[in-house]
Amino acid sequence: MRIRSHIFISVFLATVLPLVALALLASYYSENNYQREIRREMLGNLDRITVEISHEMQDARNLVLGISRASAMREFMPVLQSVHDDESHPSVRLLRRKLNRYLKGFQTIIPGDFTIRVLDYRGDTLVKVSKNKTSQAQYESLLGINYVEHQVAAPAFLQQIKDLPANEVAFVTLPHHALEQNHSALRPLLDYVVPLYDNETWLGSLVVTLNGEQLDRILNNFTHLYNGKLFMVENNPDDSDRNSLLVYDERNNLHITRNRSRNIYLEQALRPVLLEDSPENQEGVLPQTDTLIYFTSFFPYPNRLIEWVVAIEVDKNVLFAPFQNNRIAIWFFAATALLITLLLTGFMVRKISRPICELAGQLKNFADGRYNQRADIRQTISEIKTLSSSFNYMADTLVHTQRERDRAQTMVLQSNKLASIGQMAAGIGHEINNPLNNILSYSTLISRAIKKHTEQFDEKERQRLLHDIDALRNETLRASEIIKGILNFARQMPPTLHDFSIKDWLEKSITLVQQTAKSRHIDIRLHYHGDALYHGDQAQLQQVVINLLLNAIQASPNNAVIDIEVEINDRELKVTIHDQGEGIDEGVLQNIYDPFFTTKEEGEGSGLGLSISLGIIESHQGSLQIDNHPQGGVIATITLPVNNNHD
Repeated sequence: MRIRSHIFISVFLATVLPLVALALLASYYSENNYQREIRREMLGNLDRITVEISHEMQDARNLVLGISRASAMREFMPVLQSVHDDESHPSVRLLRRKLNRYLKGFQTIIPGDFTIRVLDYRGDTLVKVSKNKTSQAQYESLLGINYVEHQVAAPAFLQQIKDLPANEVAFVTLPHHALEQNHSALRPLLDYVVPLYDNETWLGSLVVTLNGEQLDRILNNFTHLYNGKLFMVENNPDDSDRNSLLVYDERNNLHITRNRSRNIYLEQALRPVLLEDSPENQEGVLPQTDTLIYFTSFFPYPNRLIEWVVAIEVDKNVLFAPFQNNRIAIWFFAATALLITLLLTGFMVRKISRPICELAGQLKNFADGRYNQRADIRQTISEIKTLSSSFNYMADTLVHTQRERDRAQTMVLQSNKLASIGQMAAGIGHEINNPLNNILSYSTLISRAIKKHTEQFDEKERQRLLHDIDALRNETLRASEIIKGILNFARQMPPTLHDFSIKDWLEKSITLVQQTAKSRHIDIRLHYHGDALYHGDQAQLQQVVINLLLNAIQASPNNAVIDIEVEINDRELKVTIHDQGEGIDEGVLQNIYDPFFTTKEEGEGSGLGLSISLGIIESHQGSLQIDNHPQGGVIATITLPVNNNHD
């Protein structure tokens, strides 16, 4: 069999055929999971709507109950008592006006469009406030108390509200809506009624009619997933006029607040599932020809067997068209893959030699000094993969060896430079130190002589001479301190080795710079919970840590944090100090160990700190590394040997 045919069969059986099968299985599996997720999501949204509606209607019940217990309503009770006793009350106009003013102000504060009525025991309207307007009492009665609306003779309604429990909000259909002329008699919401009693005597009722604006707001702000259309229907088998009444229907732009000249009912085909067979809290999915209806139900009116079914209708094409298109695309891919596999087989045969050519080019580039060249080891041919791995190993080994060589060479040069400068500094320091001591001694003698022979000098002249001599002494002492630093840099004093606690060493070092850190509001954090002993010169090593911490404090902004990490094992002790400064310019990073080199302002540093620190660390056979941290700031690493630190 030719290699072309072999590659074609291998590629087809290994890739195209299993990919098509897996893609089809994944498509059906994803569609099934997708349907379950949509069901959970849609029913969850519907449950949230029912909870919001229930809370809104509960707030409305509390509002109506609060109005019935208001002081203005209690003050109006004598008027209802007079009507009940068939008597005329002398202050009916005053009390009616006061109650109207209270209810009008109440409507101004509470958002929404609702109507408040106060009915007497005959069901006649004494007070009516709607849309922040009070209705005038223009219909006369035999008692001389005028009514706001025509008298309604509805014995069944009167008996119904008479039997309602006291001090509770009940729900009825008010016949007074039939008196209105704006076709609003047909309302999807029931009226809120609170019977008004005085010493167990029923005197009348407070009736509040909600327009449903707040419920419309909840339903209109519903998240319309998958372009679904929301509707809500009332399930009320005891009232044929309201059973299957559409309370809200987004499909037909029917809102709760919309005026209705006739009742609009749910289509007959949906009633058996959504209404007749809908027990309490039932929820589910109703498949239709072209749509899916997700629904849930709840009881909006306490103590009434009236159920609202909230549902959303979603087009099936919106939900499942992508999966059908994907399956068509999968079969198209299978057919196309056969053709492409035939075309690519010859190309793949030629492509076998490409990794070898690329590896040859990378070898040449590496020989020319491009040390970042690496071969791709993800090869299908074992021999090429082995060759690529060998090339990468050779390149990594050579680069690592060269880096170690450069690092060792740099350390040798730095050590030689420090040794040469140290010898020179020691000689110069000793030569300059003696004249400085003489200058200091002579200045002291001159000062004493001037103080002894005070009478020979003018007072002003004597003070000037003493001031000049003090300045001379201070400058001499300053020069002596610089010489002392130079002698320390030259390591004239050998280290004193002994065992000391690593934790105490670092905590004491932090304590000595704590005041400087507090002045900048800088927090120094030591991350070391254990403890161990180290054999070395604690004073010199403490000088190194203090110098590094002072540099970190000066480089960090205010309110920064300096972290000290400690790692110790059987071979070495490593202490890292990380600040949050701006870092060190790469151009000066290689010169930071040079004596007298500093980036600080004149007078703020001598440039010997890091040089002396490096000398101390190297005298302990360790290393000091200072680099810019990738996340910002500078990280200084002290590495000291552990196994041979007693030598």
